[in-house]
Amino acid sequence: MVRNEKLELAGPFSVIGGIACAELGAYALAIWPTSTFLWYLNLEIFRAFRHSFDGLNIVEWVGMDGLTQSIWLAIPLLGLVSVGLIVKLRLPLAIASNLSLIYSAFLLFDTCTGNQPAIEFGIDLSRLISPSGLFAATILLASILSSTISHWGYWREIFS
Repeated sequence: MVRNEKLELAGPFSVIGGIACAELGAYALAIWPTSTFLWYLNLEIFRAFRHSFDGLNIVEWVGMDGLTQSIWLAIPLLGLVSVGLIVKLRLPLAIASNLSLIYSAFLLFDTCTGNQPAIEFGIDLSRLISPSGLFAATILLASILSSTISHWGYWREIFS
């Protein structure tokens, strides 16, 4: 049986892996610009990663070079997970799983509103049926599992 501590890492690692794949895809596209497969990955699969900082309106003061998401998201998540595993503390792991849940929910929302603005009082859910929507939903499911395991562990310690 898989231990719950390992499942708590599913969310942060899925976000870190998604960002790393998007960065590697962009780097590979810079090397092989004629590859149709790399263009498909960049334009369809990793679309939400490409536009996620645009939705936050922080591009002006963060800068938008190639490694912005890695510096501002993946490295702090990796640092929290590393500190939690090395020092054997659960709080950094819980913070990392909750931050990955927040970012993955924002990533899915950004996938829904990526090319078209939100409808008056709702979101066009047909935008989720796309490669980038399915990829963002998968990351969100892993993050929900991770955050649920984290919260469940804390509630178990409180009530025992």
